[in-house]
Amino acid sequence: MCDVEAFTSNSSNDVLNAIKTQGASCVNALFSAESRIQEAAFDSGHMYNIAKHTTNLAKAYAGGGSDELEALFLYLRAGYYAEFYNNKVSFLSWVTPAVKEAVDAFVNNANFYENSDPHGKVLSEVIITMDSAGLQHAYLPQVTQWLTRWDSQYAQNWYMRNAVNGVFTILFGGQWNEQFVQTIGNQTELVKALGDFALRSSAIGASDEFMAANAGRELGRLTKYSGSASSTVKSKLTEIFAQYEMYGRGDAIWLGAADTVSYYADCSDYGICNFESQLKGLVLSQSYTCSPTIRILSQNMTQDQHVEACSKMGYEEGYFHTSLETGRQPVEDDYNTQLQVNIFDSSDDYGKYAGPIFNINTNNGGMYLEGDPATPGNIPNFVAYEAPYANPDHFVWNLEHEYVHYLDGRFDLYGGFGHPTERIVWWSEGIAEYVSKENDNQAAIDTIKDGSTFTLSEIFETSYDGFDVDRIYRWGYLAVRFMFERHKDDVNQMLIETRQGNWANYKATINQWAILYQSEFEQWQQALVSGDAPNAVITANSEGKVGESITFSSENSTDANGKIVSVLWDFGDGTTSTQTQPSHQYGSEGQYTISLTVTDNDGLTASTTHSLTITAQGGSDALPQDCAVQSKISGGRLTAGQAACLATQQTIWLSIPAVNEHTSMAITTANGVGDLKIEYSNDGWPNGSNHHAWSDNAGNAECITLSNQRNYWGYVKISGEFENAAIVVDFDTSGCRQ
Repeated sequence: MCDVEAFTSNSSNDVLNAIKTQGASCVNALFSAESRIQEAAFDSGHMYNIAKHTTNLAKAYAGGGSDELEALFLYLRAGYYAEFYNNKVSFLSWVTPAVKEAVDAFVNNANFYENSDPHGKVLSEVIITMDSAGLQHAYLPQVTQWLTRWDSQYAQNWYMRNAVNGVFTILFGGQWNEQFVQTIGNQTELVKALGDFALRSSAIGASDEFMAANAGRELGRLTKYSGSASSTVKSKLTEIFAQYEMYGRGDAIWLGAADTVSYYADCSDYGICNFESQLKGLVLSQSYTCSPTIRILSQNMTQDQHVEACSKMGYEEGYFHTSLETGRQPVEDDYNTQLQVNIFDSSDDYGKYAGPIFNINTNNGGMYLEGDPATPGNIPNFVAYEAPYANPDHFVWNLEHEYVHYLDGRFDLYGGFGHPTERIVWWSEGIAEYVSKENDNQAAIDTIKDGSTFTLSEIFETSYDGFDVDRIYRWGYLAVRFMFERHKDDVNQMLIETRQGNWANYKATINQWAILYQSEFEQWQQALVSGDAPNAVITANSEGKVGESITFSSENSTDANGKIVSVLWDFGDGTTSTQTQPSHQYGSEGQYTISLTVTDNDGLTASTTHSLTITAQGGSDALPQDCAVQSKISGGRLTAGQAACLATQQTIWLSIPAVNEHTSMAITTANGVGDLKIEYSNDGWPNGSNHHAWSDNAGNAECITLSNQRNYWGYVKISGEFENAAIVVDFDTSGCRQ
């Protein structure tokens, strides 16, 4: 265990002893320590005295690594980190010269260019300290030497790669150092070394290729400086663009250079203008349309993977609209109509290509780019990647989470990403986690167990500053789940405000929640951790008729450590019931959200919802007889209850959404001339071996009936020679149409 309080002593000797005894891992905790600890730990006197002690150790360094030196240099650079981010930490003028003396002692040591991983751990801290202390200008000769000396022997060691990669941080950070700016434009030898480093063919596909890419990026940045080295900068960059490909061999280096050159210089001088759009066409070369609202651009996905991704988003879409009772009505001034899902082949490809194509940071698990929804023609983008290390059922990393961001932005939140004037991170990330994971989020439950708890008031004030993963995602999820399970009506009232952009009212609402529900939130957490909360389950059809008696059941609800003692139904039309298996009739057409709340013998509750569509009374219409003069479909999605005429072609592929939300389904074809065959699968497109049902009578009159489908999407293949035939799918019916 680390004792950060030990670093707050008034005695520099005590602080030094804490560094030595606790080591680098505990010194590292000072980066995120609270303000008072940083103020005490990084007193100017402490920094000076510890720098002096470090100087003596650095002079005596015998190579082979030193845990003590590693921890000491880490302490010094942590001090500069605190000074930059904590306005209560400020160093007197004599601190940095003492730190430079310590760095100089290590640089001048005969073992500075040693090659070993233990040495690399110390070297890394020294090189980063050069940058943190604002001393980039003082060590350009050493930067040049490392670039020149680097070879495959150095590259074999991970810590050496990590350490020497820090020289590119020096070159990057130097742009804010006036002494660096005044001299870098004349550093011809450094430029040559930097260019040669990027042009090393041996780096392609090797463990240090990322360093060559960083060299290309920093070489491109040097175009912003004028001086005698400018012609060499241009010459080396021209070689890079000629030797490597934008997409292919050496593309990480090509793109690294192009990224900075296009920002700081005239792209036409290098023939790379508009490379971003060209790159997008090369990388995301596959196009697959899930539906009128979702299009996938992918790098390397199979047909089955495209279908599966569409299926997952289709399920999330239905679950989202049911849970949030949106009525599928977008917020005002939202003209987004189609989401573009961009899927790279791997996290490495995402890191390499997504930055230049979409102008985003890629040190994350994917990103949703909403654009301006108030602009007609705006296309929101979700940028993601395939993750072979993930669960096979979730091969596109964060697919469901990011898709919920799109739905939330379109149906719950007025305006674009920057429109809210109050903090909504807890809701945005929490609802994405809750809808995508539902009640399966062990990481959130574990964060309750480890004691890193937050109050509702703190959760509602969450921002992305500092990027606290637990607070943003886990506790956002927990707060949203709590409100859905215990106070769904309050959530609905809040959404009235967010959908209209009434942020002051939204803020007043959640402030009231923080006061009213904190104690209940704590009780709910403990029930969640102990696993004692019941599980509410609704069993019912998803469609019905006006005046028809519809049966609902709560009998599949469970309680692992007790029993359910009461239930409360809300049928969505102002009526309720406390029966376990009630029947209800609706007096008018419409879509209704039914809610069920169950309470166990410990007083713990759980809630769930179910969507029900009520239509007018009347039997099923016969299929159209006039397809010869009607518009026809050649593919796409079937809508339950709506007959469609089939185009005349050898094979037609059709999908049916939400088949697993119904107890039964019937697919009917009829009329026209010829002889068609119909095949159905619930596990991807019918391929001859994955049938769940088929019908192949003489003529076009075919019938398939099914029940209890497992997956969200159903897939239909129509084949044969036929004309003017019609098709319809019906849910929760006794059989095919006559």
